[in-house]
Amino acid sequence: MGGGIAPRPDAFSRRGHALLEDIERAGRKPRTILLSIISILLGVGLLTWFGLTWSNHTRALNAAIAEARLLSRVVDEHFQWTIKGSDLVLRQAVEMVAEDGLDPQFSTEAKRLRLIGMARLLPQIGSLWFFDDKGRVVYSTSQGRRPPAEFADRDFFQAHQSGEEFYITPANRSRLTDAVYFSVSRRLERGGRFAGVVLAAIDMRYFAQFHGGLHVPSTTALELFRTDGRLVVRWPINDDMVGRDFLYTPFFHEQLSGGREEAAVEAPAIVDGTPSVIAYRRMNGLPLVTLATIDRDAALQNWRENAGIGLLFVLGSGLLVGGLTLFGLRAIDREDQAKDNLAARTVELEEALASRTLLFKEMHHRTKNNLQIVSSLLSLQAGQYGDPILRQGFTDTVNRIRAMAQLHEQLYQGGEFATVDCGAFLRSIGESLTGEGAARGRVGLELDLGTISLPMDRAVPLALIANELLTNALKHGFAEGRSGTIRISLQGTASQLTLVIADDGLGMSDGENPAEKAKSLGMRLIRGLAAQLKGKVSFASAGPDLGTTATVTLPL
Repeated sequence: MGGGIAPRPDAFSRRGHALLEDIERAGRKPRTILLSIISILLGVGLLTWFGLTWSNHTRALNAAIAEARLLSRVVDEHFQWTIKGSDLVLRQAVEMVAEDGLDPQFSTEAKRLRLIGMARLLPQIGSLWFFDDKGRVVYSTSQGRRPPAEFADRDFFQAHQSGEEFYITPANRSRLTDAVYFSVSRRLERGGRFAGVVLAAIDMRYFAQFHGGLHVPSTTALELFRTDGRLVVRWPINDDMVGRDFLYTPFFHEQLSGGREEAAVEAPAIVDGTPSVIAYRRMNGLPLVTLATIDRDAALQNWRENAGIGLLFVLGSGLLVGGLTLFGLRAIDREDQAKDNLAARTVELEEALASRTLLFKEMHHRTKNNLQIVSSLLSLQAGQYGDPILRQGFTDTVNRIRAMAQLHEQLYQGGEFATVDCGAFLRSIGESLTGEGAARGRVGLELDLGTISLPMDRAVPLALIANELLTNALKHGFAEGRSGTIRISLQGTASQLTLVIADDGLGMSDGENPAEKAKSLGMRLIRGLAAQLKGKVSFASAGPDLGTTATVTLPL
């Protein structure tokens, strides 16, 4: 136990000897003298134990609150990217239906395989479903039992039929596979009219892997609720939680109804009402709340053990002090040992707090290393193909993965997990793309980067947009060995961020606008990610051989 200052043993000795002399001068018996000394020292020891125990109790709760806050930020970022990553797949489906209609998407085996590939693009997507405007299943990548014929009575379908663009269902148990899942879905339109729904079912077992990867105790729950009180994701989870409405629980009523964006409090757990430490964050742009719930009893378990040990120590010391009034040296040795134990306990607690910070640095470091391994494997795979178009596709994918890896590298090197220095990762991406391959030595790089920091959920889309724009400039502006310069500018105001990527390459012909006409995956990613950030992308060129300027504006 640490956090307080123990009374010095020489002070006990002085008080005891002074009292002994006063009582002996008064003619009292030795028994009374011994009992008086033991009573005084025992009282002082109990007061010391109480002070240290209270201090450690407060420290243990504060440590649990800090851990819950940190977990809630990690969970918020993970859930956001799980949902937004799935939404990117849905947006592709929406675009395909808007262009070609619903039925043609399943007319050939190649198109069906493309849809299956979309469903497998992200690990969290268990299956992809397409429904027509009557709620009938048109196509599904699920391999479970035969689904119902119609879904027109489901809440997600009725919401989209009424005009809702995007919808997140609460947790449900699938009647086809018996797995617990939730889903994200988007409205399909054709010619401005409702054409059906595309839905991605997300298996809860994906979040079990995430929970296990954080190495948190089983008593710590990671949760995602809709703001209407319906449970979307929780791990650990059981059947009693699926389908329940938690809107009128004390936590929703007393905490979430106040409108605060984030907080960490001691409160009964939403699901079972056990005393807990809960940190919550409202998800930006979505009607969702992420929570990290730490069982209060589990958080105080070590404190209880230490407090019990400390109490036994104080009581034992009190008994020993009765003899130590006759044998003073033994008392001094005992008190010195007690101070050493308290100092060691303080060091252990400080090391435990520091280890939590190292945990998250290590998590980002491993994520960066894993992305680099994937990038290297894709590069090796690309070398086995003779088709230059296929190799270029692999190269573009490697560059996208590398851009995300560079973001995680910025996080663990800087030690700040909440925001990313945009100038630093834009410099890294630019130097990486212009300093390798055919562009090395013939394409220069000019930088004008302001100091702007963004949260991880906005920095990743911006990095991918910058990567795609730089790749397009190198691929199309400086084709056939042409040399020149790429200029990257990043500036910001209180309300807006502006990224400009300009080159003096081939430029565009009159009236050409790649943002409207290009159908490549890279340009779709640029449009989709910019829309996700509520921003705009524009292209300008004075004409052929006069270069191209891409401007990205995002609200802050």
